[in-house]
Amino acid sequence: MIEPDKYWVAAGHKIDDISNTRDVITFSWTGKQSEDYILLSESFYAAAEIIANEIINDYRDNSKSDQWFFPSFYLYRQAIELLCKGLLISVVPRKDITGKLTTYKHNIIDLFNEYCSISPSVPLNNAEMTWLQAYLCELETIDRASNLFRYPIKDGYLEQYNDSFLDIVDMANAIDQCYSIIFKCVEKKYSPQKYANAIDLSLPPKVLVFASHGFGNCMLYSSPWDEGFYPHIKGYSDIAYFLLDRLSKSHWSFMPIAFLLRHAIELTLKCMLLSRTDVNVEKYVQRRKRKSHILYKDLWISVKPMVEHYAKEMGYDLNIVQLADNYLFDLSKLDKEGDKFRYPTDYGLVYSLQLTRIDYFQAVYWLIGIFNFVQGCSDMLDVAYEYECDMRSEYL
Repeated sequence: MIEPDKYWVAAGHKIDDISNTRDVITFSWTGKQSEDYILLSESFYAAAEIIANEIINDYRDNSKSDQWFFPSFYLYRQAIELLCKGLLISVVPRKDITGKLTTYKHNIIDLFNEYCSISPSVPLNNAEMTWLQAYLCELETIDRASNLFRYPIKDGYLEQYNDSFLDIVDMANAIDQCYSIIFKCVEKKYSPQKYANAIDLSLPPKVLVFASHGFGNCMLYSSPWDEGFYPHIKGYSDIAYFLLDRLSKSHWSFMPIAFLLRHAIELTLKCMLLSRTDVNVEKYVQRRKRKSHILYKDLWISVKPMVEHYAKEMGYDLNIVQLADNYLFDLSKLDKEGDKFRYPTDYGLVYSLQLTRIDYFQAVYWLIGIFNFVQGCSDMLDVAYEYECDMRSEYL
């Protein structure tokens, strides 16, 4: 298990620096976009399955149940979306695919149904299709934009269920089965029977399954102190560390791990954006930038003056802030909108991640260094807020 706390921003370091040639990996896209979407789908699925099994097997650990389940469920959902897009790309002419991907975006049921309407054959029986349509219909209803399991529950559909419990086993089994059924549509060379044993149509086609108790289940809880960000930040970062020791070293496994860390950085910056310290971000800026995915220009630049103010007040070296600024600029340039580690291509099927060769572990440590910096800034603002509250209560 890695020691994430030991990594920090350092002068002159880049994500593609090579430290150990034995750990070098090459981004080996096949050049066949449909195949690359399906292969990346399998990588996200493998990550989701590892995390779900760990949560279920270690059911006495409430921190895993409450903090790890949302990111694991998102990994499953992303795997399904990638799979459906790969299938659709395989049957749609290149000249038409941009329009279809732009229209359907993250809408899994429309992506799958469009594939079914074009494909000369869909190897699902009526019972499988009925189950799948019911499941995807609910998924589309509650998570149209693919944000439900990425952001605090108060930002979406789940706010109405605050303080309820999600049944982890039933939800994991159902979304796993959804993936298994869709995977039957993949061409024979991709092993269409790979997940077939998981199919049990007696399982209710429900996305959200609620439990009557919290033991081994996920509590939906939104803290008023951090706007509900903490469980997501902790969950996304922790499972990235966990997966690093459990996925084989390849560009396929790097993608979900890099996404998890990049997303933890985004969540932390958004949490800082909402700081209630005396020197903070204007309310109108908070409202305007809260849903942005742009790390540098929208999020970091909004909170940087606040960070510099309190760092100076507390006697920290402001050179570190500028050094981290360079890191965040580079990361935002590499993945501006938070999609480059989630998809092989853009909507035009152009491979868009500007990385060709990296030192696998050094690249992950580079991302962890950024996360540790922004998390340290967030902790500093918490200390400042508590101090200011104490001063007001004592002297006002």
